[in-house]
Amino acid sequence: MVLLPPELQSHLRPPPEHAFSRNDPDDPRLGELIYRGHAPEGRTPDVVLLGIPQDLGVQINRGRPGAAEAPGAIRSALYRLTPNTGGEAGLEQLCIVDLGDIETQGKSLPDIHALQQQCVFALLQQSRCTIVLGGGHDIAYPNAAALFQHHECGILVFDAHPDVRPRRNGSPHSGSAFRQLLEELGFPPYRLAYIGLQPFAVARAHYDYLHHRGVHVCPIAELRTRGMSAVLPALFDAVSNGGSLPVYASFDLDVVPAAFAPGVSAPATIGIPPEELLWAAQFLGSHAIVRLVDIAELNPRYDIDGRTARLAAWLTASFLAGMLQRSL
Repeated sequence: MVLLPPELQSHLRPPPEHAFSRNDPDDPRLGELIYRGHAPEGRTPDVVLLGIPQDLGVQINRGRPGAAEAPGAIRSALYRLTPNTGGEAGLEQLCIVDLGDIETQGKSLPDIHALQQQCVFALLQQSRCTIVLGGGHDIAYPNAAALFQHHECGILVFDAHPDVRPRRNGSPHSGSAFRQLLEELGFPPYRLAYIGLQPFAVARAHYDYLHHRGVHVCPIAELRTRGMSAVLPALFDAVSNGGSLPVYASFDLDVVPAAFAPGVSAPATIGIPPEELLWAAQFLGSHAIVRLVDIAELNPRYDIDGRTARLAAWLTASFLAGMLQRSL
């Protein structure tokens, strides 16, 4: 089953042909179970993976380059995981398709965003959920725009920063996605929520920008007091209008302390502990209205022993484990 029309498919680089395998039927790995490039005939994919290997937006925002290498690093870690979730059901029950990466070489950032939006828009019609592997966090704007094209929706952002800076010299960048969303697309601010914004990382003007528009904000201090298990369901309910709207969840890996996620574009001293973020991913995966997810800002050049790439892989796998609780 072909998931994209030929004019979009021609802009994709296929995923790796050879997945990690131990050649042991008693010890299969997730990469052996993922379909590459297309879904089996007659099956609607539960999840489609799409990579965006570019860090142009990070560089425009004066960040350190390297996030363009992230989709490959995430796949390498993800393919090595076992499908065993620790429960009765395993990930082998899901139909997971890896479409590969959008070809970004020689393209401008606006051109990449336009192509990404078209691809994601098409995939939302062909699958139950699309997971986009960034890349810088500028991927959030075309992702949100694609879902917003379909329907009014809610957005949950896990990030140390709100990414509401203005364009730089007219160009979008990794710190402008949600300002663009609010101002250029007219996205309803009460359908947007942040979890994990940090002190010493967010300008007062940017906090004021969010509060004056009525965006939901749960800073890291409030999250520590209330706990993820209280905060996330409440915000999920708020942005989804009580579960009646589709939801997009965006994970910027710099929301995790650098001790656990050193390989990011902008490492943070404090943040959300990995276990809490993995719980959040599984919670979101269990809800069928979550149609779109992205993981952004992994920078393999600065990773230590691949720990940040493995965190991104575990986030993906935790979301997939949550999907097993849906009525497929």
